[in-house]
This record gives sequence, structure tokens and C-alpha cells, in this order.
Amino acid sequence: MNWYVLYVLSHKTNKILSNLNQQKELIAFIPKSEVFHREAKKKTVRDMFNNYIFVKSYLNQNDFNDLLLSMRDKNEGLIKQLENAEVSALRDKEIEFFNSVLDDEYVARVSVGYQENGKTVITSGPLLNYQDHIIKVVKHSCIAQLDLPFFDRKIVLGVEIKSKN
Repeated sequence: MNWYVLYVLSHKTNKILSNLNQQKELIAFIPKSEVFHREAKKKTVRDMFNNYIFVKSYLNQNDFNDLLLSMRDKNEGLIKQLENAEVSALRDKEIEFFNSVLDDEYVARVSVGYQENGKTVITSGPLLNYQDHIIKVVKHSCIAQLDLPFFDRKIVLGVEIKSKN
């Protein structure tokens, strides 16, 4: 299955998402990230990437482009497809990453871990297999920044840092 990424106007995101999901050959979603708030001691969910819609489909690039073109009038606010070397489909490694960190609701849940000798050790959650890719943890915001490239954007996921006990 191919994955495509669309960049849209923020106030048109939900309308375009709905229009895309009316097409039987498409599964459109917005990847989300759960974040823990230390002071409030609660979790919230936010868009992982503002103004981006991900689309899964068995359509190849040309057929997907044709379908988008045929929906042009319904999808006012669609700015562009993100591309990797002239192809907008995500690479296998990117698909593997999103498949592993997103749950069935397309949410990357908060990971839990601790810090030891300046390194973050993840004990549970979607970052468990990606702890070696954590380049920065902001304890106050309870987020981890990863060194994985994704269209020159930073991937930031929620992490709750606890004491090692």
C-alpha cells in the first residue's frame, strides 16, 4: 500500500479529509501525537504535523494524481503533495516508522522512560524501538525530538520521564 502526504490550508483540513475518505480507494487521516502535561498531570492529543493529511491507497502515483485532479473542485484548500525525488509516496522506512508508532486511531501514544548518564531509556510506548534516535528531550514539555528525516521536518513525540526506581 502506498502512503501519500498532502499539505492543506488549516481551515480546510477537515473538509478535505472528509472528501478524501468518501473515496473507496483511499484511507485519509491526520497522524496525531499524545502529549503528557506534567503540571496538569493529564494527556492531550494534537496533530503531529499541522496542515498535513496522510492518505493510504493501493493506487499508484499516476492514478492517485488523476483522482486528486478529478476531485479538484471538492478539495479547495489542497496546496500540494509532498514529494521525495519526484514521487509523493512515502518511502518504506517512513511507512514502517508510522505503522510502528501510530495505533489504530492514528495516534502516537506517550512513551515512558527515564534518563541515565545523559541518555533517555524508554521502558514502554511507541518510542521503545526508536530510543537510539532520540536527540533531545524537553522534560518540561514532555516531548522527545527524533533524528529521523521526514520531509525536512522534525518528528516530535510525547514522552513522560520518570525516576529510574
